[in-house]
Amino acid sequence: MATDLAHAPDGRLPDERFRHATYTIKRSWFSLFNRTFRIYAPDGRLVLFVRHPVFRLRGEWRVFGDEAQTEALMLVKAQQVIALNYVYDLTDLALGEKVGSVRTKGLKSIVRDAMEILDPAGQVIGHLLETGASLLRRFLPFLTSKHDIEVGGEVVATVRQKFRFFIKEFHVDQTKVIFGDDLDSRLILTCALLAILNESQREQG
Repeated sequence: MATDLAHAPDGRLPDERFRHATYTIKRSWFSLFNRTFRIYAPDGRLVLFVRHPVFRLRGEWRVFGDEAQTEALMLVKAQQVIALNYVYDLTDLALGEKVGSVRTKGLKSIVRDAMEILDPAGQVIGHLLETGASLLRRFLPFLTSKHDIEVGGEVVATVRQKFRFFIKEFHVDQTKVIFGDDLDSRLILTCALLAILNESQREQG
């Protein structure tokens, strides 16, 4: 099911593939040269696809609308090459606009993932926080992860890992955001992907 969320400055809506209330993100347990993420709509359709190169120094990757990677929808690009606190700018390639940014909190994320969500002007509008037994998960990666996305101290979206054999599966629930004006769905998906990337990097050392 798709519905309205934040409009672009000229009134245009983001691609309908970014307007679902829930998503399922899947990736393989192990891969040598890239991390592949398949993102599914509530009805099971593949709607978004990401392949992140393992050995690329600068944090830059695209979100595609198809597995053949012929339709680039979003660009995620880090401002710094090497830094403790990365700032990832998110650009909607179809609309040609900056959606906002996600700033990682390097030292804090050693024990628990922590990110700030910024609007296009660079103002903090939300946070992603890892919950549960985060420290234990650093040593026992088979434990499932939990992340909350907050605005004004209220949880408006969640990222929950589901235990599966041979595949990593994460459920994103942003129902409160889709039906309100708190936060852009595209930024929530970027936060979810960054959290999952952090996990895969820890697993592979």
